[in-house]
Order: sequence, then structure tokens, then C-alpha cells
Amino acid sequence: MASPELLVHHHAPSPAQAECLSAFGALRKGCHDADALELGEGCNRFPPSPDLAGYLSGLLDRLIRDGTLSSYGDPRRGGTRQAMAELLGPHLGLVLEPRDVFFTRGGTEAISLTLAHLAHSGHSLTLPLPSYYAFDQCAVRWGASVTGYYRHDGQHHTTGAPPGTSSCLVEVLPNGVTGARHALPQLPAPDFTVVDVPFQTGAAGAQPADILRERVRSLDLRTSALILTASKDLSLPGLRAAVIVTKNKALLGHLSRDHFERLAMSGNPVGEIALLFYVSVLLLLDAPDDHLGKLVQIAQDCVRRAHLPALPDEEIHHRARAHLTAMGNRFRHNAEALTDPASPLRQIEGLAPAAGYSAFAELHPPQADFLRWVSDCGQRGLRLNPTVVHGGTNAAWNTLYPGKQLLRINLSEEPADFRHGLALLKQLAERPGRSPGMSTTPHGPPR
Repeated sequence: MASPELLVHHHAPSPAQAECLSAFGALRKGCHDADALELGEGCNRFPPSPDLAGYLSGLLDRLIRDGTLSSYGDPRRGGTRQAMAELLGPHLGLVLEPRDVFFTRGGTEAISLTLAHLAHSGHSLTLPLPSYYAFDQCAVRWGASVTGYYRHDGQHHTTGAPPGTSSCLVEVLPNGVTGARHALPQLPAPDFTVVDVPFQTGAAGAQPADILRERVRSLDLRTSALILTASKDLSLPGLRAAVIVTKNKALLGHLSRDHFERLAMSGNPVGEIALLFYVSVLLLLDAPDDHLGKLVQIAQDCVRRAHLPALPDEEIHHRARAHLTAMGNRFRHNAEALTDPASPLRQIEGLAPAAGYSAFAELHPPQADFLRWVSDCGQRGLRLNPTVVHGGTNAAWNTLYPGKQLLRINLSEEPADFRHGLALLKQLAERPGRSPGMSTTPHGPPR
């Protein structure tokens, strides 16, 4: 007879899951081809900088030899927080103290930790649509009520979920799926604001740093939090490097307690120092050439005062800047292909990507059964990521984007691969096929 523990394991209900994750599982069912092309994967395919690779290799060797990686704690006693406050504060026009800076293992962990605190403190959420799945999934996991979603022009959909004792507005700047800056909904001022910053490179038009500085000026960090990640711009999601910036004492207390409880898992000295290098390169992106040497020296001095391993020299900073510029050029080149008359996609007004490697465009010609067609494409060698996998609920998508057959497109692919993907997409759109078994209900399981 099975033990009680095994019976509980086999019969206990599974943890609740956000609708977008259920939709993703349904759409991927039957797509087992490891060689299938994915046109809208959420991962930067531009190669990482070889200079960054060399720096991280030397850094890892240094941290092993000096004993940093032989300790569970922080042998540098907060030096990375001090240096980040000194570097990031002036870049954003903020006065930051080391205690205002908290490193996490990637942006997803930063989102989870922040939303866990907000749920515990009674906040309900207003989320952008589309968005990264983690916001919806963390709301489900931690029990935060999502009372509304808003689209790129600020139009708002009320879910009918009961509001909490406090409200929180989440903004992703630029949006991680569309690459655009979304207008905020016309709602009463929230009690707390979370601004997640997934990209800072690849700009078309206004520089992302200027847009971010403008937004930060309107924030009170005592009632807000800023999340910045290096993973996407550096093409190294496995590096798991992000930072939360806030002056909210309750959130900082929550982060500190979590760090203490997970001390053996939460330390990431390589990621923290790599994030410092990332910010030091961000300082150069929109700076005049004759200021670059001075800005590199400022960054190096900040790190030196914090008794951290040295940042790369000025020449490597120049090459890293050129690398990010070349990456942005690829994003813009591929984005232009979306506007070609022969493209099977059409951009929606207000959704043109402003930064990052992601775009959200409308399929043309439209399909009679969009989600069944997406599932069929996956079984025919082309994986697609439509509306319903990018957060929200069926009701929210139908209200905010009625009748829109939208797909996420990854602009970081090699141009030849990108054009091949568009050609395959066009072929499948003009000669639609059907696969039995896919539900026509966007968030329902296959039948």
C-alpha cells in the first residue's frame, strides 16, 4: 500500500497557474520538432560581446582565487551596492544610497520578490497587456488580485476582481513584448508603482535613457520600485543579473529577510559586477565621443572606491559600446522588414518598437481560426507566440485588442534567418492548414 506521503503527492491539487501559461501549454501540445523555427522567442539572439566574455572569464578566475566564491556571505560588505548607487544614481538623475539598491538573480526573481511583498501587504495590481508572463504568474502564486489590464494607448480593462486595501500600477518601460512605450491608464494615483526596465538599447527615435530619466523624475522611490536587468541587452540571460532600486522601507525589509533566508542561493558576485559593467557602458551610449574617457574613468573610480575588481579599460568600453550599437542596428534592420509590402505582418499604430529586440505585429491575411492555425504552424515547423501567451486573460484580450491576430516577433535573429522566418510565415498564412485537436477557446485546454 502506498504511504500517506505518496498519496498526498499524487492527489494534491497542482498549484494554480496563470491563464497565459495554460494557453502556452495548449498551443505547444504536439510541437515536438527540436529543429522547428521559432519566430518570436523571448531571447536575444545577437551574439554576446567577446570583450564581455573575456572580462567575465578573468573576473571568475579572480573571484575564485581571492576567496569570494568560497563564502556564502558578502566578503565585500556591500561594495557592489555602493558602486551601483554611485553609478546609476547620476545616470537616472537620482540621489541613491547603497541601502536603496538590492541585487537579484535576474529580473524574474526581482518581479517575484516585489510582487510577493505587495501581495502580502494587500496591494491589488494593474498590469500592462501584453506583458511578461511572470507578472500574471506571480500574482497567482502570491495571491495578489489583478483588478485591471491596460494596452499601449492607455485603454483600460477592469477584470472585476476584488481590489486590495492598496493599489499598485505595473509599467514595463519599454514594454518587453511590443518594444514600445505604453501610455498609462487614466486611473486614480496608485499607492505603489513598479517600473520594470527590460531593455536600454536598440532605440529608434528618443533614446531609452532619456525616456527612463523622464519617467523616474515623476516617481517617489518611497512608494515605487525600479527593476533593471542586464540579461537581455547583454544577450546573457543565464547570467541572472538584475537590480531593484527603491527607498520603500517595507519592501527593502522584505528583500533583506528573503536574502538572509536564502543566503546560500541568492549571492551572485559575478552577476553583480557584470551589472556594474553594463551600467558603465550605458553611460556611454548617448554621450558625445569626447566625453567617453571621462565617463569610463568615473565608473572605474566608483568601483575602485568600493574595493571591487577593476572594470575593463577605456578601449574595451569603446568596443562594448560599438557592439551594442551594432546590435541595435540589427534590431532596426529587421524591424524595417516588417513594414515591407510583401511582409505577412502589419504594425499597429502606436506599437512600433522603440527599443529592444521584440515587436508585436498583426498577421495578414487573417486566419479564420487564429489559434488553431498557430498550433498547426507549430506542428509544421514554425513555432509562433500569439497574444494569449503574453499575459492577461481571454476577456482582457477580447476587450483591449478585439479581433487582432497579433504575433510576437524577435528582431535579434540573423537577417537571413529572419527573412526566412517571414517567408515561411507568409507561406503558411496564405495556405492555411488545420490540425485536429486544438481548442478554439484561447485559454482552454486542447480537446
